Amino acid sequence: MKQLIGFTLIVVVVFGGFVLHGGRFTALFKISEIAIIFGAAFGGMIIATKKSTLKLMLQQVKMCFKKSIYNKDYYNQLLSLNFELLKEHQAKGDKALDKHIEQAEESEVFQKYPLIMGDKFTMTFIVDSYRVFILSKGKLSSHDIESVLEEEIAFLEEELEKPSERMHATAESAPGLGILAAVMGIILTMQGLDNGVAEIGRNIASALVGTFTGVFGCYCLLGPLSGAMSNIAKDQTIPLQCVKSIITAYYQKNSPHFCVNAARKNIEIEEKPTFVELENSIKELHSSKA
Repeated sequence: MKQLIGFTLIVVVVFGGFVLHGGRFTALFKISEIAIIFGAAFGGMIIATKKSTLKLMLQQVKMCFKKSIYNKDYYNQLLSLNFELLKEHQAKGDKALDKHIEQAEESEVFQKYPLIMGDKFTMTFIVDSYRVFILSKGKLSSHDIESVLEEEIAFLEEELEKPSERMHATAESAPGLGILAAVMGIILTMQGLDNGVAEIGRNIASALVGTFTGVFGCYCLLGPLSGAMSNIAKDQTIPLQCVKSIITAYYQKNSPHFCVNAARKNIEIEEKPTFVELENSIKELHSSKA
């Protein structure tokens, strides 16, 4: 919603200001210029970008225009899920935990938390991280397991940032492609110098629209979009940091209560469940089992 408001404001201010100065909106809107500039820009992006990055880019662009799933309810469910998994391990050992991890989609524990189940990216990391925990138990130090999880997160962060980086590179190419379209317009103008002054003036104006479209696409559309995608990538890594903190703290033989509260430090203030809210969620888990 925030992105839609921002893009709407940009369009209203830029095109509205032009109209207020006596211009015609249709003078800035040339289908041929848009097709040349954005077609060439996205064609270059496709050539320079891996297929997996393009798929992730489409996902992040969609997320930019939807309400964020990473809210207080999401993190409350994330911390409660991990608390329940740790309590299960405390009570029944590795085999019980392994059963939930290996069959996460069918696990009655995971099914209580639909927001986490719906986030396949975080689900995959949770499953893989608990597998590492089970396999490394008694073989690695807490620092070693923390290092393993940090390396995994660093790799995932790099992958998540690639779409915004490619979008930023595409945004930077737009002004140059706008000049390309303008040069093509000037060539057409020069071919028609035997036309009247009014016709030549219209052709030059049309050529300059190419420069405008490229600059507008860079600084008003693709540039801000790449920034929003970068924020999405950061949001996607916060749950991973929470899971890492929980597993590392539990590996150091801390209580499940301590572990989930230690993970809260990774969450931004606006989305962070309070200590009381988290404790109430944990109490509800106990009462539902009683």
